[in-house]
Amino acid sequence: MSAFDPIGDLMRSFPFRHHNNCPRCPVTGAEDIPGDEFYEILSLRFNIRIARELCRAHAPHLVNRRPLERWLEHARVDWEHVDHLPPALGPGIMATLPGGCGMPVIDGNHRAARALRDRHEFFAFVLGESETLELLRRSMGRSIADHYWERMLNSKPHPNDVQEGEQ
Repeated sequence: MSAFDPIGDLMRSFPFRHHNNCPRCPVTGAEDIPGDEFYEILSLRFNIRIARELCRAHAPHLVNRRPLERWLEHARVDWEHVDHLPPALGPGIMATLPGGCGMPVIDGNHRAARALRDRHEFFAFVLGESETLELLRRSMGRSIADHYWERMLNSKPHPNDVQEGEQ
């Protein structure tokens, strides 16, 4: 006998459909449901709404192709979803991690993949280290963000990381 779950039963009864029947596209009719979007990499969690707020006064930067290709080799990209994106969705957002730990694309990986595939330029707003630390503190909490920040400060760059001047 299953447990009594009226909310779960109600939610399962709704015919949720994603645009394009793609699990990465928004749910039809849910575009106005509030909620924050997060990007997670290893133990770091970035709140995209806060990241957009922090980069509001920034100008977008052209991202060099080679480091972007290297990044996308390790990012989760759903290539079927890439075709669902409009060609010009705007710049992505990159965070700057300390200790030579890199500059991950925290918003816009699918846009970047489409730009590379279609041989277009990709632009991103780049958050500096202090803004990235603020973002992490506001996204994860101060003590957890500071813990991981200190670990990155004391780490050594990986040989495959972006070299100076490639950004």
